[in-house]
Amino acid sequence: MRHLNLAALTASLGLALAPAAQADTLRHVIGAAALSGLTDGTQYWADYIKEQTGGETEVKIYAGSLLNFAETFTGLRDGIADSGFVVPAYHRAELPYANLLSDMGTAGVDPVAMAGAANEFMFNCKPCLAEFNDAGQIFLGNTVTGPYYMYNQKPVKALEDFQGKKIRGFGPFARWLDAMGGSAISMGATDIYESMSQGHIDGNIHTLETLDTLSTGEVANYALNQPIAVFMGNTMFNVSGITWGTLDEKTKRAMIDGAAKGHAIATIDSVNQATSILNDPQAHGVELLEPEADVKEKAEAFRKSDMETVGTLNRDTYNIADAPEQVAAFLQLVKKWEALVKDIDTSDVDAVGDLYLKEIFSKIDPATLG
Repeated sequence: MRHLNLAALTASLGLALAPAAQADTLRHVIGAAALSGLTDGTQYWADYIKEQTGGETEVKIYAGSLLNFAETFTGLRDGIADSGFVVPAYHRAELPYANLLSDMGTAGVDPVAMAGAANEFMFNCKPCLAEFNDAGQIFLGNTVTGPYYMYNQKPVKALEDFQGKKIRGFGPFARWLDAMGGSAISMGATDIYESMSQGHIDGNIHTLETLDTLSTGEVANYALNQPIAVFMGNTMFNVSGITWGTLDEKTKRAMIDGAAKGHAIATIDSVNQATSILNDPQAHGVELLEPEADVKEKAEAFRKSDMETVGTLNRDTYNIADAPEQVAAFLQLVKKWEALVKDIDTSDVDAVGDLYLKEIFSKIDPATLG
């Protein structure tokens, strides 16, 4: 009996002296700092994961360091970071379906509804998820920002003003510029300020908040009050396939569910920022110009024809055989989500996040993602 008691005491002391389990700290990269709502949405995601795992998993955010936007794609594949903000527009060859989605930014003007449609589309599209898996990543949804506007160094408000102008734009924004008679220039977001300041480009198409977050309000003088399209290519919470394979089910569930409100925070912040800047543009470095009638007419004609263009472009140029059918399916989802968001306050991040969670993210089985 004495021997048994000693053994029990030894075991008890061993447990008492054993070091406490250490929390896993994951590295999340964002290619630029000071991204406002995008950063806020990411911080919520990190906090949610920590809370739901009881502190066992923490996420440290590296904003504007470790990897830039272009490097994040391969950085996740190689395990340099555990998760990160991937911009599919930089990787069209590897992510044709994700870029098909981005091309459809002219399908609606309400970012909150478009985000719901975009995420339902992606999570129910097997080739969409597979192309991320093939790139060594797990896709956890899209944030929709916008609408996007054009801002320039010189006034541009009539069709004749577009002639000879070189303006940064991609995807639907590049097509819009072409329709208006301008020249679209492709470059990364972090290069815009220098390119404008040195006169290499005349302007930029972006969310208006970038006048502040990218400091482009210092080199731009005018913004055109003509919403162009939303941007659906922010895959903010992609997880390295290497890391995903090491995570327990509780952490995976937290990552998926936390993304719902994380996306809502970023999208709603983008809408609020645009509204604030439109109400007081001079405080952000620009004069707001109203478009002439010919620009309004051309923009409306472009919006009506662009979805057919998207289907043909992605089928014939980017080899997505079913692109027209995918476009048709997405347009139906846009109608569905425009109806769904009518029943909630789209400025309330809790209401929007709960809707995304209920309709999409809570239904995702982690085992189907990679």
